[in-house]
Amino acid sequence: MTRNASPIFAAFLTVALLACGSNDTGQPGTGGASGGSGNGGTGGSGLVTCNGTTLNATEASNYAFTSTIKLPVVKVKPNTAIDFDWSQATSDLLGHAVDPKKDINTISVIEWSLKIEDLQTKLNGDELTSRDMTVQAPLLLTTDGNATSVNLLKMTMNNIPIGVGSGVTVEQVMLYFDPSKYDPATHVFTVMAASGTVVGMGTKSLQAFQMDSSSSNTKVPLTKDSIQLDYTANLHSLTAMGIPSGKAEITLDWSKVSKTSMGQDFIATDITRAIVAKYSESPTELEKKFLDIEVIAQKLYSGDVPPGPKVDFSTLTDSSGNKFSGIDDSGTWLVALQCGGCRNPAPLYLTLLKPCSK
Repeated sequence: MTRNASPIFAAFLTVALLACGSNDTGQPGTGGASGGSGNGGTGGSGLVTCNGTTLNATEASNYAFTSTIKLPVVKVKPNTAIDFDWSQATSDLLGHAVDPKKDINTISVIEWSLKIEDLQTKLNGDELTSRDMTVQAPLLLTTDGNATSVNLLKMTMNNIPIGVGSGVTVEQVMLYFDPSKYDPATHVFTVMAASGTVVGMGTKSLQAFQMDSSSSNTKVPLTKDSIQLDYTANLHSLTAMGIPSGKAEITLDWSKVSKTSMGQDFIATDITRAIVAKYSESPTELEKKFLDIEVIAQKLYSGDVPPGPKVDFSTLTDSSGNKFSGIDDSGTWLVALQCGGCRNPAPLYLTLLKPCSK
């Protein structure tokens, strides 16, 4: 999805999905696909060579990430006022616990002018645009902290209630649920449950559904199985970066990076947040727990990135406000760059950090 398109799925992971995305070939992206020369040694153990206090990010130092998203489809009776139920949306895509009442604030329904296969591919590849939407105004509900279900006619369109005298009639809304007007073979709906009130932000659960003339079902439930993700993260083929132990004033410059970890074009100004973190796990173990890298970190320092393709590690802080003070030779250290405005904010760049010898 282009960066200036409406943020339909902005932060559909913001670490509620620290992963998704693939290159056009469906193969691992170029980032981290091989070692080679760069700012240090390989992802293995031991000291690496120092390259000063400014680290220049490259494709060779980047990890590689691929994923596949599958959206099971619920078949629904056409021309019906559907009920949406999120009472069983008790965990997000990463398996983290969700309270359907406390954690879900917004329900939105969007019809896409896409086949289900194309929706899956575009969502996975961060390629959805507002042009893919049948209508630019999704159906919305801001929850009250108690409800766990809603009938579509109780929702709003363009913040306008549906009904007589409201400006949005029942007939206008039901038109989109008429298979004679919108062929189910080329149109699919999604209902999304999210934290926060900004459409597309903080999505916890997403369920696809389609009209089916043979179905008598009038209910669409959101559950932990509504969206499924398979992924592969490669941290062992990258070229690690060497920095002096105990030194905080380290700058990472990504102005020369041309491809993301998913093999897509790298736009330097997309980077809005950086993290430096330490783990007890090895790189191989982190590959298996990749979706939890911000949850399982022993130490995690983060911060917003100012304009310009670089960040000073000494400006990053932990949750208590303590500033980054440098790395040591224990555990696994990494730095990651995230895109807050991307539909798929899996880190666009991530590499290992190792103490270096001069």
